[in-house]
Amino acid sequence: MSYPTTEAAKDKARQEVTKLVAKYQSLPPTSIKKYTEADTRREFIEPLFGALGWDVYSREEVAEEVKAAAGRVDYVFKLRGVSQFYLEAKALRAELTKPEYIKQAISYAYNKGITWAILTDFEGLQVYNAQTGRLFINLSCASYLTDFDDLWLLSRQSLETNALNERAEKYGALPPRLGIEQRLYNQLRQWREQLYSQIYYYNKDLNLNCSQIDEVIQRLFNRLIFIRTCEDSGIEDRVLLGAVHEWRSSGRKGELIKILHRIFRDFDGYYDSDLFTLHLTDEVFIDSVTIESIIDGLYEIPKGIANYDFSLIDADVLGAVYEQYLGHVATVVKQRAEKAQIRMDLGFPSEPTFELTAKKQRRKEHGIYYTPRFVTDYIVKQTVGRFLKERSHNEIINIKILDPACGSGSFLIRAYDELLRYHAEAKGKPVSQLDQWERLPILTGNIFGVDLDMQAIEIARLNLLLRSLARRETLPSLADNIRQGNSLISGTEDELKGYFGDSWREKKPFNWEQEFEDIMAKGGFDIVIGNPPYVNEARGNKELFRELKKLPQLEAYYEKNMDLFNYFIEIGLDLLKEDGFLGYIIPSYWQDRTGATLLRHKIVRETNIEHLVDLGEFKVFAEAPGQHNNIIVLRKAPTRKKTSVLILTRANVESPYNEKNIPLFSEPKPVEYGLVNNKLVIGRQILNLAHKVEEEHVFYLQNNEIMRGVDTSPSTYERKGVFVLTEPELSNLTPGLRPKQIGEFFKPFYKASQIDRYYYESKNHYWLLYTDTKRKELLETNKAKYKVIVDHLDQFKDVITSDNKPYGLHRPKNEATFIDENKILFVRKTPYPKFVTVPIPYFVDEAVYLITWNRPLYDLNYMLAILDSTLAKWWFGSQKKHGQQLQIDKEQILSFPIRAVDFRNPSERGLHNKLAALASDMLALNKRLAPIRNTPCNDRDELLHQIEQTDKEIDNLVYDLYGLTEEERKIVEGE
Repeated sequence: MSYPTTEAAKDKARQEVTKLVAKYQSLPPTSIKKYTEADTRREFIEPLFGALGWDVYSREEVAEEVKAAAGRVDYVFKLRGVSQFYLEAKALRAELTKPEYIKQAISYAYNKGITWAILTDFEGLQVYNAQTGRLFINLSCASYLTDFDDLWLLSRQSLETNALNERAEKYGALPPRLGIEQRLYNQLRQWREQLYSQIYYYNKDLNLNCSQIDEVIQRLFNRLIFIRTCEDSGIEDRVLLGAVHEWRSSGRKGELIKILHRIFRDFDGYYDSDLFTLHLTDEVFIDSVTIESIIDGLYEIPKGIANYDFSLIDADVLGAVYEQYLGHVATVVKQRAEKAQIRMDLGFPSEPTFELTAKKQRRKEHGIYYTPRFVTDYIVKQTVGRFLKERSHNEIINIKILDPACGSGSFLIRAYDELLRYHAEAKGKPVSQLDQWERLPILTGNIFGVDLDMQAIEIARLNLLLRSLARRETLPSLADNIRQGNSLISGTEDELKGYFGDSWREKKPFNWEQEFEDIMAKGGFDIVIGNPPYVNEARGNKELFRELKKLPQLEAYYEKNMDLFNYFIEIGLDLLKEDGFLGYIIPSYWQDRTGATLLRHKIVRETNIEHLVDLGEFKVFAEAPGQHNNIIVLRKAPTRKKTSVLILTRANVESPYNEKNIPLFSEPKPVEYGLVNNKLVIGRQILNLAHKVEEEHVFYLQNNEIMRGVDTSPSTYERKGVFVLTEPELSNLTPGLRPKQIGEFFKPFYKASQIDRYYYESKNHYWLLYTDTKRKELLETNKAKYKVIVDHLDQFKDVITSDNKPYGLHRPKNEATFIDENKILFVRKTPYPKFVTVPIPYFVDEAVYLITWNRPLYDLNYMLAILDSTLAKWWFGSQKKHGQQLQIDKEQILSFPIRAVDFRNPSERGLHNKLAALASDMLALNKRLAPIRNTPCNDRDELLHQIEQTDKEIDNLVYDLYGLTEEERKIVEGE
């Protein structure tokens, strides 16, 4: 559907609204009284929003009658499937100020996490911020035309351009919102603090340890959320609130916990689920005031904005709440322990000091992050959705879907939803009308998950059971579907003892052939989906990988500096049936990092890459801000076809839509892919060109010709004044040193920001206290002679983490390389290649690499011209990227093909000399430009013009050097 320009659409809308207002004003009072809500919707409200550009006859855009337990919200307005606002319609002349009307509209939007709720009877129209409960727009029929700009904020075009939110922000009506997820988490956290102390102090006879108390609290919350969901779904009466009312009316006699225990027994009888099986939760005592506060809080949202409606709260919202919830206890307990110590110091009786595992921190340390909804949607659509389109009904009935690191179950819930939708359509009815006995076989027969964390397992089971609820009937145990274990570790008892010793059970081994015997006997799973843990071996995890690589099933997949997610892809593919799908979100460096070479070969050898989504600079996980991610969908099939690649650029991310509205569902054009230099390269033309560049008469740099800058020790690098000193800091030390000592220990130090294409800043702003093994020994054995330096470093003994602490740099380098005149420097992470020849002593940090050049026939500037060329930029971009930046590490520069020159051939010798001369010109031009780069003037413009022309000349000569055709040059230049 196409839409007119904004001004034309606005004028047309004004005309249509004028007609509607005139129609309403012409109605006699007797006619108005006869209008029902349905009449009002049909004759006034739908035409009003139709005039505002909404396709009110499309359920994709304006969906009617969204069912809610506490009534109905009449419409949900969507853009590309994402809800923008909810609208509650009333009959003409309704009293829109009635609190129950307002609360109904706000509660629905709030529980669905949507900002805007509209209440209207056409005669009046009110727009509320559902997250704050505040009225933002209040119009009457008479003011629709005089305040038309306000009404236009609800138009489709205004929502497209984010105008409603921008206006709200301008007038303070859209403050940073505390959505349902955060509010619910805050309440659970507060209650958990109260419950922890209560259970410890009131139940000493049970002798519970910290882990058991934690288990009791989670089981209690799981049960309460299940009961509230039953209530709000209309399956159960409001038994919890009724229990509180009964207790209050009795004059608060007896204990609420006993009534709660009886309710739990009743639910166990009805539902026969593991959730209500007798447990420590049924033995503990909690005081009535605390129980009353928790139950009240599960109905009324703080400050009376709206009511919680658990039938509307998405399972992935509950999952996200629990991810935060599981991480809070250790912090609280630690604070409590500190208070206890203060009490002891003051002579008061001591309180116990509890030590708990910080679950969220532990899961974060293990590379586990909660996955946003738009990611699970996309992966499930491209795996489960594809399976449903391509397979027979009989195959679909027997589908087996696995998440081997399922956490709280977000991927499995989304997959379950997809299956429910399919079966509902097959039966010719909406999902809401599926009977419980139609839902449960799908859950128990098709959905499977494994996770190491038992609390996460319980949450996943709860979330899936909540998705199955339709009436009061027995529910299954999900113990056979969602299981605890380490998906990577398996073997016999004797084997595991041999690998891990007597503590082997602590590893939670998981034998797939035993745990899922029937599925594995039939060839494995049809679909494997998820967000596997990201744990890199090189980042302090060598012991973990030393253990894992012993296992026979992992031994062949191990390679140095790999990541844990490599194993999850490899094992995931091994668990798949032939022609099955695997869909994961993973860090993007799998395409080019050395530690994923075996993984890439397995993927290319055994699968077809169906989809590859590069999420670019978009930060999927707030807990990992420096991470760049891919979504990858593989089909287990040795015959390689084309892949669909979607690049999410910064422009996509900065579109006016929220993250759920990122255009991930468009179908990109399929392209070919393959391995070049053991890196994944995408695109047939690019593949051909990459091979061509490699196949020319080329040579490569050697390992000993590349050196990285100085690592000044992880915890001290950012702390200036330790090994890296400013001029004033050096001046404070030098009065106590002889000139020779200053020259011996203190070196001119430069940062990556001082390096650019054909340019280096010659003035250093820092000095490096350079201490290699020899100097370290001098300091240790001649402390009196070098007292100034020793005293300086002794100040920082506690923070210096160097392997050579306290007097040595972390990894000293060959000092001669920094001093050598015959060297090229380049920046690791950069939007374009930044290579420059630097003839002066130049000590640099780890963000910079150095190339030493020992080939007498070749001019150093010949190499410089090639490395700073457009062809090199294209090559490095095809090899490794860090988001939208190039990442030129040692392995990339070692694999770069340098065109060899036959100096006996005058033509080739002349090309070599011409490129070297042009590179020399570029160095001179950029040196002249530096002082006036940011000063508009004729001299600057002339220099920029000369640089541009010289650059083009170099590019064309490099193309000639590598034998590129006109078509290939266009590929390199992105045309």
